[in-house]
Amino acid sequence: MCYAIAGISNTLINLLAYHGFLSLGFDYKWANLIALISSKAYGYFVNKVFVFKSRCKSTRELLQEIGRFVFARGLTGLADYFGLMVFVEFFKADPVTAKYVIQAAVIIANYVMGKFIVFRHKPHHKREAEKAKEMGDEVQYRKL
Repeated sequence: MCYAIAGISNTLINLLAYHGFLSLGFDYKWANLIALISSKAYGYFVNKVFVFKSRCKSTRELLQEIGRFVFARGLTGLADYFGLMVFVEFFKADPVTAKYVIQAAVIIANYVMGKFIVFRHKPHHKREAEKAKEMGDEVQYRKL
């Protein structure tokens, strides 16, 4: 349920920014680029904190997570950006209609990559923590 709310709000930010910049007279490519950057930044925060409840133990782990996010969302961002261009330039689709079509595929891809690449759970830590707790090793449990 959290992912649905996060996904909807992220999609709304993307689409509202896109529409907003189009209405200000921006070319659809620039409007899309700004919308993508805005929604990707928002998406990282919302997914990290509310959807996957990811906690990093160190700065290194945080930077690795951000790197995975940039990679995964960069791929869907490129698919969004260039997919829109293909629809508009080659298929002569309306830029707004094409944006909606592209968004459907991007939402699915973002969820799959978020779950399995970016915010992947580490079950071995969970097992180690449970084992430490069972054995009464409160210090080790808190570390994990």
